[in-house]
Amino acid sequence: MGFISFYPSIVSNGLKTFVHLLLSAACVILSASFTVGQSLPEVPFDIEFAGVSVHLTQPSRLQVQQEVRSMYANRGQIQAEMSTLQQLTTLIKPLFKEADIPDDFRYAALPFTDIDSLGFWGITSAQAKDLKLRIDNTVDERYHPVLSTEAVLANLARLQKTQGNYVLSLIQYLKGERRPAAPSRIDPTYLLVSPQSPPLLWKILARKLVFDYEQPTYHPTNTYVLFEYQDGEGKTLRTIAERLRVPVERIDPLNRWLKTAAIPTDKEYSVLIQVTPDEFSAVRAVAESGRGRQVDVGFPILVKQDEQGEGLRSLAIFYTINDRRGVQAQNCDNFITLAFYGNVTVNAFLKYNDLGVKDVARPGEIYYLERKAKRAKVPYHVVQKNQTLREVSNMYGVRLSSLLKFNHLTSTQRIQIGRVLWLQNKRPADRPAEYRQLPVDEQYINHPDDPVVVEKPAPTPRSVDTVQNITRQSESVAQSNVKPSVANPPVTSDTAAQILDEDLTAIDDSLAKVEVPLEEMPGTIKLHVVTAGQTYFTVARLYGVKVSQLCAWNNLSLRTPLKAGQELIVDVSEKERPKAVKPVAKKQPKRDNLVNLYVVSPERAIPVRPLKPDTYHIVQPGQTLYRVSVINKVSVDDLKRWNNLVNNIIEVGQKLLIRK
Repeated sequence: MGFISFYPSIVSNGLKTFVHLLLSAACVILSASFTVGQSLPEVPFDIEFAGVSVHLTQPSRLQVQQEVRSMYANRGQIQAEMSTLQQLTTLIKPLFKEADIPDDFRYAALPFTDIDSLGFWGITSAQAKDLKLRIDNTVDERYHPVLSTEAVLANLARLQKTQGNYVLSLIQYLKGERRPAAPSRIDPTYLLVSPQSPPLLWKILARKLVFDYEQPTYHPTNTYVLFEYQDGEGKTLRTIAERLRVPVERIDPLNRWLKTAAIPTDKEYSVLIQVTPDEFSAVRAVAESGRGRQVDVGFPILVKQDEQGEGLRSLAIFYTINDRRGVQAQNCDNFITLAFYGNVTVNAFLKYNDLGVKDVARPGEIYYLERKAKRAKVPYHVVQKNQTLREVSNMYGVRLSSLLKFNHLTSTQRIQIGRVLWLQNKRPADRPAEYRQLPVDEQYINHPDDPVVVEKPAPTPRSVDTVQNITRQSESVAQSNVKPSVANPPVTSDTAAQILDEDLTAIDDSLAKVEVPLEEMPGTIKLHVVTAGQTYFTVARLYGVKVSQLCAWNNLSLRTPLKAGQELIVDVSEKERPKAVKPVAKKQPKRDNLVNLYVVSPERAIPVRPLKPDTYHIVQPGQTLYRVSVINKVSVDDLKRWNNLVNNIIEVGQKLLIRK
């Protein structure tokens, strides 16, 4: 008692200290739990997705919350996925717009890192078969962002047509349903989801919540834009990286679809490459200059500016492009933000760049902030592979309207490879269009460390005449009523097709050796406009020329199918030169930079046959490939096959073949 009474202050101070420490510890624990709670987005009972209010029951809400916690177990993975989705969005956004699918579906596009067996869009091997995606020992198209997106969006569009509710269509897709369910009265703006919904639905909703929650504070360490390389046939990823001067590590992430060393040659596959904004122009110049050859036309003339804007404009990267002020698009930019950076109206920005409201800003692209010139600084341009009139207009800084006027073209008209475009003056009306023979593509040599791809030796090629005889025999047998003898079995159309398929590679090799020097092609050439159903053999027989000549004159392969409306050179003989061409030659302006020109004579050109309404469909403004299929009561796949389309993109005024 005396001890206690002797030390009252000590006891009191000790209790105070203990209580203070206890309260401090409790505050730390509460603060930590509060911080953790604040670091995770709260899952509401109603989530807006693709214009649909998704109502969650308590069990469904807990499932979404569990997926959210699972994502936050690896915050670095969240940043990586957000960066990948940001890069891919600008690439697949035009596909979304064409299929009329809302942008929220992009949260379903990325693969799920915790499920290795699923590709983009959560595609399983069984679903890949239904979506007609290729899976073999060469490629797995489930992991190709563009091809998988095209296939899935076509399926979603079919489901949406019946259901009318985007989330319900997503659920049916995740269930692997091939056909839409019977139509019922469903609210297109509301859906109550049950706990028995596909597990991937919870992952998609969780990804949307997390990405939207993290977006305000998202700052990627490395800012990349995607460059879509189109000429990778037969090459390895390492070879492409060396040609474009980018690290191979920038190619690997988005090209898991390739399972062998070299990219297949039987189908065109785009290779997605991560490049910095500063690298983009140089990489594209190398890729477009003769497939890796260092041939530079000198345009566009780009000079990066040190201009620094204020406020939000400080995010812009400004250039001078062909002596005009320009701005480079980044991953999150659109035409509104780009116009804001340049302090111009959106309508003026679209006019400066010859764009429409349906076009999409492409990251890495440098856009004009001033009106382009009426004339270019050079007189001519020879059209390269896959070039459009708008690309040529932007390359030289000449207005698209001037380009169309100078060359007697329309905005919907497609230009052929090798065509000479006038850039400074209008081509005289009495002077025919000119074409230039482009050089043969150089052969790539794979990296010495790459595995050697062993190919099956090609069979001994039969001559072209032999193949033509086989075709004639099959036609005569089909038309004859005489029963063939057992000793001489008939050569049916199927047999002929099999023989042709076996020998096409060998024939292509022999045709490649046929050289027709341009100097030996005097006078004018004769063109043939391909009609539906015509082949190389029928066209060659029609004009009495050899298939080898036809392929050599047009730089074509027998494996490249002919398209209706395509122009073919069918004669270059001296005797066919019309007398009217000779006076025209005297009026030709000096063109030292153009050599080996083909002059197309309008007198000898064969007119296009009138199109039948039940055979062709002319694409109208606002129509998509899916819409055309609905109008003509055919499938999208048939439309793509009949017209040799590699994707779902079509243009206004384009002629599409419709086979009833």
